[in-house]
Amino acid sequence: MKKYTLLLLLIALSLGACRSLRVRDFHSNQSLPTRLPNLGLLVHERSFLEAFDLALIRDVVRTTVVSGPYAPAPWVAYDVTDQALQDAFNVLGNELNDNLNQASAAQFGHARFKLLFYKRRNSGWGWTVASVSTLFVPNLFGMPVRTHRAELELQMEIVDANGNMLIRYTAPGEGKAMVAAYHGYDSSTATRKANLLALQSAMSKIKKKLESDVPSLTSQLEAAGTLRKEDGK
Repeated sequence: MKKYTLLLLLIALSLGACRSLRVRDFHSNQSLPTRLPNLGLLVHERSFLEAFDLALIRDVVRTTVVSGPYAPAPWVAYDVTDQALQDAFNVLGNELNDNLNQASAAQFGHARFKLLFYKRRNSGWGWTVASVSTLFVPNLFGMPVRTHRAELELQMEIVDANGNMLIRYTAPGEGKAMVAAYHGYDSSTATRKANLLALQSAMSKIKKKLESDVPSLTSQLEAAGTLRKEDGK
């Protein structure tokens, strides 16, 4: 019996990994009606990486009997932290290029992003209990195993070419993604997808606040001029 249970579990988990992130997951189509002068991207790496690391540590403490200065398998840490950090750079850079910036070779300043709050949790335990109690058979037909949720608060600052901070916005964001066969993700990819949705949710709120400030910001950015080549890179 244990042999068949293990086999069903492995099948369910492998099917759960069928869906992967796609290019469109890193883009949104909510563009400003009037765009800002071209801004470079600056991301406060430490705030993102520390948040992802802490979330990983909390998960490890809950799910393993090992404590102390020991890490999980390196590919798990990479999926949850390093790839999640790269995802943040990609989605925020795409927001600038797709939705905020005017097309221009010269840059008039930077958009700086910092993570003020982050919480990741695995909800949907009813699905997990149902999955275990039925030996994961319904999961082979698409029933979710669990849901990953991400909650965060994102800060965006606009800085001119002289390094002067012109304005600051903050907004909460929330995202969720299912671990499931066919229509869902594996565990680490579900975490990344939830993060992306939470960042895009926060950016949607920030763009609504930003919309009325575009004329004033444009004047200030253009008055300060463009970045020197070594600053803009």
